[in-house]
Amino acid sequence: MRKLILILGSVVFLLSCTDENLLKPFGPKDTTAPGAMTSVAYTAIPGGAKFSYTLPLDEDLSYVMAEYMVDGVKKSVVSSQYKAELTIEGLPDKREYLVDLYCVDKSNNQSQPVHLTIVPKESPVKVMRESLKVVADFGGFKIEYQNPSQSELSIYFLRQDTVTKKMIFYQARVFSQAQGIYQVVGLPNETNKFQVFVRDRFGNTSSTLEFEDKPWREEYLDKNNFKYVGKPKVVDNDDWFSWMGRPQNLWDDVVGEWNFAQTGADGRYPHYLCIDLGETVPIGRILFQQRLGDGNVFNYDCIRHFDVYGAAKLPTVNYASPLEGWIKLNDKTFEVIRPSGRKTGEPSTTEDIQAATKGIMFSIDTPFPRPEIRYIRFVFLDSFTQSNMALLGELSFWAQWK
Repeated sequence: MRKLILILGSVVFLLSCTDENLLKPFGPKDTTAPGAMTSVAYTAIPGGAKFSYTLPLDEDLSYVMAEYMVDGVKKSVVSSQYKAELTIEGLPDKREYLVDLYCVDKSNNQSQPVHLTIVPKESPVKVMRESLKVVADFGGFKIEYQNPSQSELSIYFLRQDTVTKKMIFYQARVFSQAQGIYQVVGLPNETNKFQVFVRDRFGNTSSTLEFEDKPWREEYLDKNNFKYVGKPKVVDNDDWFSWMGRPQNLWDDVVGEWNFAQTGADGRYPHYLCIDLGETVPIGRILFQQRLGDGNVFNYDCIRHFDVYGAAKLPTVNYASPLEGWIKLNDKTFEVIRPSGRKTGEPSTTEDIQAATKGIMFSIDTPFPRPEIRYIRFVFLDSFTQSNMALLGELSFWAQWK
C-alpha cells in the first residue's frame, strides 16, 4: 500500500510539473509572431473581394484573418492555413474599403498587418433591386428579377394596412437563380400601396420600390366542397389509397411529411386523378405541393411532369380513349422544376426546401376566355426517379376572370 501511495504521489508531482505546458495550446508560452504574407493581390467580386497570397513558412501557422470596417462596425473573416486564398462578402457599396490581412499562429500571435485598399463590384443586393420589374397579375403581382451573381437573396413584399395605413410585411422568398419571376398571390382585387426591397444574408438591404396598383380579380376555391372522383365514373389506372395515403389528404390544408396521397407500387404511368370542385369556375392557377421531408422533395415518387384537363359535366367513360370529352387546360406540359438546379438525389438547398414548403404555382397558359369547369383531371406523366408510384401532398386552386 505504501509503495502504491508513493507511486501515485510521484505521478501527481510529475503532472503538476508539466501543467503549465499542458494547458498551453502548443507547449511553452510562444510570443514570437509569425511572418506576414507576401505577394498579396485581390480580385473584385460582387459585394466583396477574393484575395490570393503567399504564406510564410512558420511551422505553427494556424490561419489567416482579414479585418475591415463596414458602416463603423469591425468585421473579420478567417481562412485556413491550408488555403492560399480568402474571400470577403457582404460589402454593401461599390467604394473603397481598407482591409488588414494577418497571419495568426497556434499561440494566437498575429503578424504585422498587410494593408490593402479594395473596391468591390456592385453589391448583388443593388443589382437585383435595380432589375426589379413589377406587373399586376391575378390575385397579386409578378416581380421579375435579375441575379447574375446567383447570390442567395431575399425579396420582401409589403402592403399597406387598410386600417392603420402602415406598411406591413406580407411575404418574402429566397432566390439564388440568375433570373426569374417572384409571384405574389392572395391579394384582394383592390387598389392599395405596396413596397418591395431586397436583402442578403449579411443584413444588407436595398432601397425600397414603392408603387400603387390593383391586382386582377381572382378567387380561392373552398376546399370544403372538394370530392374525390374515381372508378367507375372516370377511367383510372390506379386509386390513391396506397400505404398511408388517401385522396382527401390533398385538400385538407395539412402539408407535411406524413400527410399525402399515393398510388400503389404495382401501378403504372400515366396516373390519373379527378376532383369534383363543387362549383363551376374558370381555373387560372394551381398550387402544387409535394410530400415534405428533406429526402422526399424533388426526389423519388414526387411527380415531375403533368397535364391538366377539365369538364363542366363528367364525360361518358371511354376506356379506349380515357380523355375523350375532357378539355385540356394547359398548353405546355407542366414541369416541377427544382429551384436550385441540383440533380435528383443531391442534398436540398434552402431554396429547394422553401419552394417545396410553400408549393409550386402553375398558371393555366391557355388564352381567355377560359372554359368554366367543375371537374378537374390531372394526368401525371412521370416522377423524379421514373418509379411506378405517384406521390402528392396538397392541391389548391384559384379561379380567374379578366
